[in-house]
Amino acid sequence: MVSYRGWSLAAILLMLFAALPAPPAWADAIDEYIKAEMERRHIPGAALAIARHGKLVKVRGYGLADVEHDVPVTPDTVFELASVTKQFTATAIMLLVEEGKVQLDDPVAWHLPRAPEAWKSITVRHLLTHTSGLPGLAGGFKALRPGGARMRYTTAEMFDAAVKDELSFPAGERFQYSDVGYALLGMIIEHSSGSRYRDFLDERFFKPLRMTATSVIDVSRIVKHHAANYTLRDGKLVHDWRVWDVEMPSHYGVLSTVKDLTTWEAALVAGKVVKPATLIQMWTPVRLNSGATYPYGFGWVVDERRGHHWISHTGITGTELSRFPDDGLTVVVLTNLGRTLSPTNRVNSWGLTYGVAGRYIKGLLVGREKPASDSDPTRTTALREMMAAYARGDDTPSVVPFTCGYFTPLGRELMGERLKTLREFTFVTCDELGARPVERHGARIARVCHYRAVNAEETRYYSFWLTADGNVADFWSSTE
Repeated sequence: MVSYRGWSLAAILLMLFAALPAPPAWADAIDEYIKAEMERRHIPGAALAIARHGKLVKVRGYGLADVEHDVPVTPDTVFELASVTKQFTATAIMLLVEEGKVQLDDPVAWHLPRAPEAWKSITVRHLLTHTSGLPGLAGGFKALRPGGARMRYTTAEMFDAAVKDELSFPAGERFQYSDVGYALLGMIIEHSSGSRYRDFLDERFFKPLRMTATSVIDVSRIVKHHAANYTLRDGKLVHDWRVWDVEMPSHYGVLSTVKDLTTWEAALVAGKVVKPATLIQMWTPVRLNSGATYPYGFGWVVDERRGHHWISHTGITGTELSRFPDDGLTVVVLTNLGRTLSPTNRVNSWGLTYGVAGRYIKGLLVGREKPASDSDPTRTTALREMMAAYARGDDTPSVVPFTCGYFTPLGRELMGERLKTLREFTFVTCDELGARPVERHGARIARVCHYRAVNAEETRYYSFWLTADGNVADFWSSTE
């Protein structure tokens, strides 16, 4: 071996290579995927964090936090989480449950003395699981709307408006996502703890976990590294002015970074926030009065895809946190492109956590599978016809009746838009569940079948949860 002053040539080469700069952070498949999706979806800025078994393995910012001033997104950029906040509110309630100050089956009137008679059957559990019958996103706090939006809303004003809202159904009968319910949970936290909501979260969660970039929103406060909020109007990027000042924003108001959120999630799993048994309760699908389950727990969507448990939540501002506990994987994507409640708004910033996860978890993404031969073309035709009937608003006898209750006008409209230029609807594969007990909307599932749909704008992959007799218990789509 050639040597130089006692050093072997091999050792010198190793030292030289070690001194070379590392490959740029953007030069991997994950970065290529995020950047391509941001361009396709018109997302100005995003931050990503990936953790494996509690350890951060990737964190990066992409694009711009502030388009007007060319401020780039970094791992320290602070985003408005919107409904990702709900997991903090739910965890705060469960901490009070552990301390014996609240019980899950307490009537809400025990903690909110001015609760109306109409709420007598609503419990804390119903609020946590969105099964109280309180109004959905478009129907809540109606008494605050006459005269147009205001800049400031006190907790008392929010409660008085909630009292006047009509219930949609008896408590426990079905799921209906409700900001009103989580606003009331914040009021229960304040009543039972004796602390303001923002102070409770700060003292019990943010400070002990050293989540130094996380706080409850105060629109008058200057927040360093705060991303601007955007949306799309007629296909163009515009400001999304979220400047109202809600005294107690327990349904939407936490600000955070991708780094702090991975710290939070790791602490939850490690039992540093609530007990492991409590977390299991939070991550268990709600059981309705009928005995059917719905894939939502306490502040988290609790679901499964292709045999992998998937615990997640999104926020209307373009935020998403996903955990795949079977695989020890957590993915956080925070963007600054949100949607409004307008039915014409077509922003789609969500699903990136699932796409990233599919690059770590083998077999998660349908789009990466080689299509099998279609052994049941009749079924394919029937599913395609069911989609068209759903889009038209016609009866869909092949769909489980309980599932039909969750159809929405917006969902039908989106399906109609996607089918208008449909070029291809082809079979990919079926996941046969065999003896594995999988339930969807009260129906026992025999198989989940996947199809590729191509239209003029995009390729989507549709998954159908099917009973043994071929009825549809649910369907879902993603871009991969």
